[in-house]
Amino acid sequence: MKALIALIGLAFAAAATAVTPKETRQQIEEMYWMTEQYPPFNYTEDGQLKGITVDILMAMFEKAGVRLTREDLHVLPWARGYKTVVEQPGSVLFSTTYTVERLQQFKFVGPIIPTRVSVIAPKSRELKINGVEELNQLKIGTIRNDIGDQLLRSLGVDEEAIEPKPSAVSLVQMLDRGRLDAIAYAEDIAQYQFKLARIDPAKYESIYVLQQSHMGYAFHKETDSRVLEPLRKALDELRADGTVERIYTGYLNRASAEFSGGLK
Repeated sequence: MKALIALIGLAFAAAATAVTPKETRQQIEEMYWMTEQYPPFNYTEDGQLKGITVDILMAMFEKAGVRLTREDLHVLPWARGYKTVVEQPGSVLFSTTYTVERLQQFKFVGPIIPTRVSVIAPKSRELKINGVEELNQLKIGTIRNDIGDQLLRSLGVDEEAIEPKPSAVSLVQMLDRGRLDAIAYAEDIAQYQFKLARIDPAKYESIYVLQQSHMGYAFHKETDSRVLEPLRKALDELRADGTVERIYTGYLNRASAEFSGGLK
């Protein structure tokens, strides 16, 4: 009898703390959503925010009944956005690469799509890297607090070998001009950045894989997991019906077509 009473008490307690669908949507709408210039995942073009993860997020909002638009997303430098999502409850940052450390820092909705982070260098240099000691001999460009930057530091690469830059465009341009020996960046994003800068990506190669992982939406660690369930469910449905794959391949095919048309 005591056990039954205890179970009833737990049931009433759970009901009292349950989050209704309306409250869930409201909490999602009140969050501070942040992204950065990281094409083709998230970027502005002709004054409009777009990209793979932006389009997927808009589809997730629609499925979950969340009344947010692209205009409700804030575009910030990565380092500032990262600091905000670490410190400020109710904040969200994307696209964010999964790591063991970040899984302890944040709550994720995802994964969205796979990604591989590598050290990338000109093929003409014929660089052979077997470990940290060889990396320490290079001048490697990164974006501060980007996954490439964090992975190099976690491996113990010397501070003198790491050169943080303000943007991905500056990374690929400086690499192409010989002012950097290599860059640490997600391979697919690097390919896209080379094409945007009208630099032939075929001239570059991965010389050292830092991590294979996935991209996701990172929420402040105190975010109520129950509030995230509608977004997880929406993403699962979009993946199952092929929407995620269509958005992903659409952007990559467009970049390839534009690059091919721009080369003379």
